[in-house]
Amino acid sequence: MKQATGHTLNEAIADGRLVDEYLNELAYRRRSSPRTVESYKSDLNLFLCFLSAGRGKGVLKCKRDDVLAFIVACSESGEVARTRARRLSTIKGFYSFLKRRGRIDETPTAGLKGAKIPDVLPEVLSSEDMEVLLEAGRTGTKTQRRVGMIIELMYATGLRVSEAVGLRLEHIVFKENIILVESGKGGKDRVVILPEITSRRLREYIDEVRPLILGGGYSSWVFPTRTGRSIDRQTAWRDMKAIAREAGLKVDLHPHLLRHTCATHLIENGCDLLTVQALLGHSDISTTEIYTHILEDRKRKVFNAAHPRARF
Repeated sequence: MKQATGHTLNEAIADGRLVDEYLNELAYRRRSSPRTVESYKSDLNLFLCFLSAGRGKGVLKCKRDDVLAFIVACSESGEVARTRARRLSTIKGFYSFLKRRGRIDETPTAGLKGAKIPDVLPEVLSSEDMEVLLEAGRTGTKTQRRVGMIIELMYATGLRVSEAVGLRLEHIVFKENIILVESGKGGKDRVVILPEITSRRLREYIDEVRPLILGGGYSSWVFPTRTGRSIDRQTAWRDMKAIAREAGLKVDLHPHLLRHTCATHLIENGCDLLTVQALLGHSDISTTEIYTHILEDRKRKVFNAAHPRARF
């Protein structure tokens, strides 16, 4: 039985198995996060559909021109450069895996460079807006104060929202003012530093607000619901957006905004990129280098203030 395109059903099933093998390696050998694996799965399924329906072939018969055609199709469908670059990166990783396993002799992605991504600077909150947001989260109902503490913790430490809502009481070492972050993105554990003022506010939240939420019940989560389970990411972001609206901020609190703000404010106040990389848990310094424009701005300001010839 053949599909109209010439790609057999057996070939399609075999392609699906190859993708499953690759995803299993990501999940169990490389310890990639579930969200990363799901993202790779989505990219590869789309690519397989394009090969089968659009080019009439399967994974093992794919050529360089097929990959380029897929990227062009993604562009023509309106995808932004960053999404296209991610899809190409996924395909390259997949074919590198197939070559290591001896399924192919040469990868069709050899020599292909990532799609050019415009230098779009990450959106951040100003120091003034951040103070307004923090202040708004320190009052109100118990649930408002809960999300206010999440906001303050994310801004102070650079935690991802998934890491913040996944914290357990045993992860916090108040004596050392540190938090142990287990299996963050990519399965990499790390230690983050708690500023003294954030440490005090977190103690107050745990002693005063958290018991009100639990109503006498028990939970090991730092940010529980009234049933004792951890608050989920979607609820956390919904509540954050509500706090921002009530504070009168004209900003959409999208994922990573607080991390970007944390990193930006650190660098603006003298922190180096390697330290920011470690604090945020970036596995590659290139991820942190999106903030280099801040360093350049600061160097220019220091130069203009310090060099005698810059004063004229």
